[in-house]
Amino acid sequence: MFWKDPKGLKSIPMYSKVGISILLVVAGVGYLLGFANIVVSYAPIDEQPGLSIQDIRISFYGAREKTKLEKAIDGTMKEYFMDEAGYRATKEWITAGAAEDGFPRVKEILDVSCSTCHSADAQVAGVVTEEYEDVAEYLKQDTGKSISRLISLSHTHVNGTLPAMFALIFIFSFTLYKDWIKTVVIAFSAAAILADVGAWWLAKLSGALAPVVILGGLALALAYGALILLPLYELWVKKK
Repeated sequence: MFWKDPKGLKSIPMYSKVGISILLVVAGVGYLLGFANIVVSYAPIDEQPGLSIQDIRISFYGAREKTKLEKAIDGTMKEYFMDEAGYRATKEWITAGAAEDGFPRVKEILDVSCSTCHSADAQVAGVVTEEYEDVAEYLKQDTGKSISRLISLSHTHVNGTLPAMFALIFIFSFTLYKDWIKTVVIAFSAAAILADVGAWWLAKLSGALAPVVILGGLALALAYGALILLPLYELWVKKK
């Protein structure tokens, strides 16, 4: 076994080098796509260009001066309005107190702009906007992601990241780097998954802790970077 007679990645057959290199590159591309998805999903939340601490604070802790519906239409849902007039009418209705007698006009707008995803049949993300009773749930103070949503995201993220991380760690174990380097990189990589998810929960507890989400994401990025670049360096650059 490799831990009894280590020869490193440099000594493996060319076809194995190519296969492992492709796997490492694809893992890197996958991570970058995941990061791009985060930027695209969260950047519009504060209505300012780019991803910011404010976007993260609103996402996890909430924009507590707004309702959930107002936060949604000011953020990621704004682009789905058929026109600016529909957005303004909905915004004014919410600002005026979101009275039930004014809902019929807003319902016409929501039916056109939101029914594809938020009908009783579709219920994307569990959200329905067909009747006032449905919308009333989202006229409460915005407190960010719910506990149930965070549990779901944490479960999905850990279960999705762990297999990829295990594969990268397994490949890295075949390298000829010193044992202490392997120990540090592998331990840090495993801890980075927990740090990344744990940061979400801290940001949920307090808006002031939103920056730790950036730190958690940075830790995971460093882990992926080390587990991908160090084996590639040994495969193709480092002298035998």
